[in-house]
Amino acid sequence: MSVPVTSSLRKTTGGLVVVVAALFAVSVSVPATAIAATDATYPNHYEYEPAPKLIEPGQSFVAHGGDSLVVERDGYDSTLVPQPTEGSYAQTASTFINYAGAVQWPFLVGVPITTDFGPRVPPCGGCSSFHKGIDMNPGIGSPVQAIAAGVVSEVSTTDAGGLGVYAVIDHLVDGRQVSSVYAHMIEGSLNVYVGQSVAVGDIVGNVGNTGQSTGPHLHFEILLDGVSPTDPVTWFAENVAAQ
Repeated sequence: MSVPVTSSLRKTTGGLVVVVAALFAVSVSVPATAIAATDATYPNHYEYEPAPKLIEPGQSFVAHGGDSLVVERDGYDSTLVPQPTEGSYAQTASTFINYAGAVQWPFLVGVPITTDFGPRVPPCGGCSSFHKGIDMNPGIGSPVQAIAAGVVSEVSTTDAGGLGVYAVIDHLVDGRQVSSVYAHMIEGSLNVYVGQSVAVGDIVGNVGNTGQSTGPHLHFEILLDGVSPTDPVTWFAENVAAQ
């Protein structure tokens, strides 16, 4: 026995077919990236994305005791700075232990120290025979952090001199002025400007290979009274205490 199909049933069935067809078309036409969750974690070293430029070309260098250039500070936003994690480094080593104190190493975890402070055989033409700091090699693109609260006194945003892209920060540690130097960073990664106040752990830039450099690393110096180089390893041993 057959049941006659009414006109209203035909209309309903036809409507369902149209809806199903429309849903199928949407499912095959929307790209996966339109619905996939965004990965907001810090990019690894080989996916480095330069930080926003904070200083205009031609305004990139201010030296101690020299004529200061006017620095453009508009547009700075510390929320754009990715905070480092232990996974931010391609290379680690048991060279030091960092503690969450008022004075910290420029990296959260121990990393290889490839050149010590003091006399050395110059590694390149124009390189000095006395190393005023230490060379630290956590991997290109690794985030470099300020070792203590202070004020930025000198920067270069371009790969123009021996130190390449670098920053100098003045601190007051136990009543004495101490300057920290961060050099050879990636061009475009510098995240501080002259006159800026920074806190311990703030991101200065990212490890690079600018200036007179034989490979990606951070050249790091400690200058007592802002002028006298001292061994950073010894200085940290005296000033970084377990909390």
